[in-house]
Amino acid sequence: MDLFAQLAACVRQQNEEGDLPDFIVPLLLRVAEHPEVFAGREELIAELLTRVEQYETWSELCCEKLGFSLEDIHRTLDRLKVRY
Repeated sequence: MDLFAQLAACVRQQNEEGDLPDFIVPLLLRVAEHPEVFAGREELIAELLTRVEQYETWSELCCEKLGFSLEDIHRTLDRLKVRY
């Protein structure tokens, strides 16, 4: 499975089984479903995949950061120039 297919599968799984909010799913799928637009940016796509895989609703609740937050995911999307 290629990186973009992995991202799509991870987004759907985290949304259905995890806590990934519905409102961010279209942005993430915009990346996953258009590999031709993001060709050559695989390093950022891999980073985005990691952040989605390790998304944690309460990542910044205590003094140590556990997993990644929505803010982390949005920062990576901003670097890819994907916005609402």
